[in-house]
Amino acid sequence: MDRNPTFGADQRFAENAKRVTDLLWETTGGNFSESPKSYLETLRYEFSDGRVSMLELIDRVDLGPDASYEDYCSVFDALVYTEASEWPDPDSIISIDTDALFAGLSFEPFDEFDYIEQDLSGQIETFLKKVISSVYTSGVTNVTDKNGDPPNQNNRYLMSDDGETFSGIFYGPYGKQKTTKAFPFTIRETKGKWSISY
Repeated sequence: MDRNPTFGADQRFAENAKRVTDLLWETTGGNFSESPKSYLETLRYEFSDGRVSMLELIDRVDLGPDASYEDYCSVFDALVYTEASEWPDPDSIISIDTDALFAGLSFEPFDEFDYIEQDLSGQIETFLKKVISSVYTSGVTNVTDKNGDPPNQNNRYLMSDDGETFSGIFYGPYGKQKTTKAFPFTIRETKGKWSISY
């Protein structure tokens, strides 16, 4: 076991990043453009040797409707540990061609007129509702933190500090009367699979 604390941090980041992107793969069906930006921002990282993770750009890679888990893993591997000099202005990239990604970087530059500011809080709540609805099939009306606030920057969009769990409260119809009930929930990784408990 390597006792170098810097190496340990690098390894922890890579493992946590894979958990997060695996969850996004499962919940978006491989369409990473549906991923909440706040989750992608947690994938920024500079390794101890100066290399960087560019996984925050995975939402700009079009894998196509027939992409396999192995295709996604190849993209993950190509983005998780890269030379910073290859990405001089990551914020300006709006799309990444997969063929070019493996043969040398090529991307379409940012056009400021195409940029549309999104309601991040609403986007993330929609994402979480979709994830929870895969288990609680009666319907999810809204998602909040324990104080009743929607996902926002102040509550880290319901993600834990270590990036390994998401927790809060969701509301949905319950029982024969279909009255709205609050359910505390946690989304976490268990034995390599993401699971939802409520």
